Amino acid sequence: MRRIILIIAALVVAPTLYGQNIPQYRNDAVELSAEYKQGNAFQQDLLLYAGMLSSTHPYYADAKHRKGLERRVRKVYKECGKIEDVADFKLTLARLAASLGDGHTAISYWSNLERIFPVRLSLDINQPAIVDVTSEEHRALLGKEVKAVNGRPLTKILRSAREIVSADNDVNFLNLVKEYLMFAEFWSFLDMSDERLTLTFADGSSAEVEAINKRELRIAQLQRNTQERVTAMRNTLFDYTIFEEEGICYLQFNQFADRVTLPQYTQLARFDEFVAKMMAEIEAKGVKTLVVDLQYNGGGNSNLGDVLLSWLKPHAETERYGVDVRISKLLLERYPYYRDFTYDGEELKLGEVYDMWQFDHNRGQAIDYNAPQDSSQHILNFDAERIFRGDVIFVEGKESFSSATLLLTKARDCGVGIIVGEPSGGRPSHYGDLLYCTLPNTKTIATVSHKRFVRPNREAKESDYIVPDLFIELDDPDRDLLWEWILKNYSKK
Repeated sequence: MRRIILIIAALVVAPTLYGQNIPQYRNDAVELSAEYKQGNAFQQDLLLYAGMLSSTHPYYADAKHRKGLERRVRKVYKECGKIEDVADFKLTLARLAASLGDGHTAISYWSNLERIFPVRLSLDINQPAIVDVTSEEHRALLGKEVKAVNGRPLTKILRSAREIVSADNDVNFLNLVKEYLMFAEFWSFLDMSDERLTLTFADGSSAEVEAINKRELRIAQLQRNTQERVTAMRNTLFDYTIFEEEGICYLQFNQFADRVTLPQYTQLARFDEFVAKMMAEIEAKGVKTLVVDLQYNGGGNSNLGDVLLSWLKPHAETERYGVDVRISKLLLERYPYYRDFTYDGEELKLGEVYDMWQFDHNRGQAIDYNAPQDSSQHILNFDAERIFRGDVIFVEGKESFSSATLLLTKARDCGVGIIVGEPSGGRPSHYGDLLYCTLPNTKTIATVSHKRFVRPNREAKESDYIVPDLFIELDDPDRDLLWEWILKNYSKK
């Protein structure tokens, strides 16, 4: 449950997690328009949000795409004239955001995360929903196949949810929505009861579950299987264990965040120092296999992935991601240092998309991205003699997203190690690096991507997710299939 709550918190209120103020979005061109002046509070915020998307998201740098957005907004503008409450308005914007298929561009429509159902559905693209996690009172429901909720087929419920949940792909969507469905308020977004659910099972039986305050949950009772496993999620950003007799180092990498990316949290470790220490111990103990487990990693700052990769392949031989950045007023307000950049000796223009790697700084002086960094930045390994030469296994799972997907894709395209596990929730090439703001009338929190990440291997066929080299089920309730496979194939015992 701790993991579930953290996932929801990160997705719903990410802008507030690190104590940052959420600025209001303003757009003079929008606010001076006749439609804005004539509109109600909902119509005004709709126009502002549309202006935010149109001016910031790389997809809308294309004039044809902007025209499509304008046509849709004109239709929604009329609908907003009939809306009477903020909740309905937020769902209207959520549908607009979700239609982009970008998990970083979203609307926070939540107001109450306290009421929760003591069951969780395990959702998979290729199988029906199964009651996966429950309180002691509902333990008898474990393993039952759910066909309908409150008389509504589960397939229809998921179709309705798909319209309002921003996601990169189906894996990402199902991973998000299985957590969302625990929260009573989400059912109200689907026009269903938010206090009592009647679950209908494949065997014809049914059961009722009532929403409770999340503080009433007993965490120990929510584990389907309490067996200690090596690959169980650890309560840390990153951690490693060396199994000396087996010759294996297991690194669980749960979030791309550390003291460098979050300097206000001085108690956090630096990831570059952590990796250097781990690699020194690996060398000292003669470890031949490194497992990098990203199955619980929802992203963060991708620089941490570059740190790790610099120890696995010489930096000079590593192909980097293409990064296209769209310049907007919102971007310049959030990151003023972009005003110091030039492109081919000219100032950056609002609305244009640029190759970030071709930026110049200080009036045409080229930026050296391989230069030694100061202490405020991550220190990469530039010593080819210190590269780890053993076997590297990357683990991806349904929750792997954003920067985790970047690392997995970069590893594959650069020929580092193998990838095992389950397809992840991120596209190899995708939009990301979100900006956020508050719409002034309704106080709606909105996020929008301002970058497009293009995988290093431009010749690779585009796909919705990284396909693992070997599929391994990661959430088997009775066995740690991942660790069993690692020991069988890589242990030196």
